[in-house]
Amino acid sequence: MIDFDSLNSKLENTTADLQVTTLSTFCVWALADGQGEGSLGHIIALDEAVSYMRFRHHNAVDTLALSLITTGDDGIWTFPAPDLQWNAVAVSMDSSSLANDPIARVNFANVTVTETANPTLATTAPIGYCVGNNTGQLRTWDGMIAHVQIFNVILTAAEMDQSLRRPGSVRRGLKLWLPMYHAGYLGDLSGNAFTGTGTALTNRIGGPPCSQLFSARRRSYTVPVGAGRIWKLAGRPGPGLVA
Repeated sequence: MIDFDSLNSKLENTTADLQVTTLSTFCVWALADGQGEGSLGHIIALDEAVSYMRFRHHNAVDTLALSLITTGDDGIWTFPAPDLQWNAVAVSMDSSSLANDPIARVNFANVTVTETANPTLATTAPIGYCVGNNTGQLRTWDGMIAHVQIFNVILTAAEMDQSLRRPGSVRRGLKLWLPMYHAGYLGDLSGNAFTGTGTALTNRIGGPPCSQLFSARRRSYTVPVGAGRIWKLAGRPGPGLVA
């Protein structure tokens, strides 16, 4: 998998339009060796210069945060997630009302979200993303990140869990899927071709405990159903896939 060095690693696309306006869901596997650069290591920033949303460590051990960037005061919500282990993390946010709070699940269970700053005024829809940092390389993640999936809808808890147990299997609203199998594998498998450009990425042994739908050799998604039958994703879901 890909390791981020807490100094200057990043995976970035400056032009990707993920069509995230007010509804968003992030699903990702992350392992934090530490708090990252400035104790605020980023899992992902939208856009890459951070004018919409940050999903990051939060200046404390075992703590992640979602920050909503507005034209007034930014909103910040924290929630627990253990360091030094792989975590399946899902966060959804409906920013159509600044009174809304995000929903967070860690390792397939809801966790308590604490608002530490209330957002004011409007948000700006993002163009571009930066995984493991921001574009200025000032907030580098310390550890591994895999299977970044971004949706422009609010997923149900069941959909969040499925997207993490079997990355790529939930297609409803999917705008970005970066498996990040190794430092040379930076492609987007969502179908939108929002491949990133890597900087100072290295490989590290050990990945998250999830199933793989994608076969690089076959170049198709396959799910066996019954004796000798295979469904391939070609415009419609087969068993085990959510449209």
